[in-house]
Amino acid sequence: MKAFNFRFFGLACIALFAVSANAQLGGKSNSIQGFVFDGVTRIPLSDIYVELQNDTYSTLKRVKTDGSGRYYFGGLSAGNFKVKALPFGTNLSELTLDAELVNWKLGNNSYTSDTAYVDFYLKPDPRKVRMDSSGTVGAVFVQEIPSQAKAFYTKALSHFEKKDESELGFENANKSLAAFPDYYDALNRISFEYVRRDKFYEAIPHLVRAVKINQRSFTCYYMLGTVAFKLKQFREAGEAFKAASVLSPESTLAHIKYGMSLRLTQDYPGAEKALLKAVSVSKSDPNPEAYWQLGLLYDKMERYADAASSLEKYLKILPDAENKQQIRTLITTFRAKADKKPV
Repeated sequence: MKAFNFRFFGLACIALFAVSANAQLGGKSNSIQGFVFDGVTRIPLSDIYVELQNDTYSTLKRVKTDGSGRYYFGGLSAGNFKVKALPFGTNLSELTLDAELVNWKLGNNSYTSDTAYVDFYLKPDPRKVRMDSSGTVGAVFVQEIPSQAKAFYTKALSHFEKKDESELGFENANKSLAAFPDYYDALNRISFEYVRRDKFYEAIPHLVRAVKINQRSFTCYYMLGTVAFKLKQFREAGEAFKAASVLSPESTLAHIKYGMSLRLTQDYPGAEKALLKAVSVSKSDPNPEAYWQLGLLYDKMERYADAASSLEKYLKILPDAENKQQIRTLITTFRAKADKKPV
């Protein structure tokens, strides 16, 4: 895989059960899946907890979104469910959406399978962030856009919102950029669509151009960091996430990603500083991922007592974590290592 850099742009498992007697007839071949996005910036959000609940709001399972913001629940019976996004430690509001899975009986006692697609667009929580009169957060970038470019971009947005029309979306976005190459919104959106599809190399030139045009774009710097991190260019990822954390110092996720990048380049003091900043800015709504990453870092630094304490704080926030027994075993191991380590 070819290398690249960005220097020139400056800078929880419990058993699933059927929710009704009829639901049990359909087997467990269904799924619920989708993406979690920042509703303002349209960034796909990684490491966000998503809960699957039954129709009486009892938790069945909890997962985290992956690097592209995607979550997945499989092996489900038919029935009605609730899906809840839990953006711990961010300035975004929780959101619960409905999902229904239906199985139709075929011959020979077999049934159809079903998939429900549920996407989240999380809005800012007014208790955690100050918004301007338009309801947006942060700086707004204003350009005079030629009418032809704007018309193509409007078409692109319409196509991107439909599941089977992404190619038309890319086609119209590219036409928009052909008409006006410096169209920031078009560059930002086409980059986002590439990143959510793991087409990282395709996103790079658009992201680089976007941050040259709008050097205060938190969205694009965050996506640049995500792209670099996915391609294992951790130094470049650190540079991009650092820029994002400066532009939006209240973004817990930007500080966490910056700390992760620094840990992977063995800048342990810098990583600790970034992760402790993430803990600080999310104090009123702690993000468990910050403590998880601190646990990993302190293990590398052979600070085993601190690693154990960090994982204990992680479990305090997520007492029903899917792998809680393994984490408790790890905490015991770290405590034993700390006791054996010379003072």
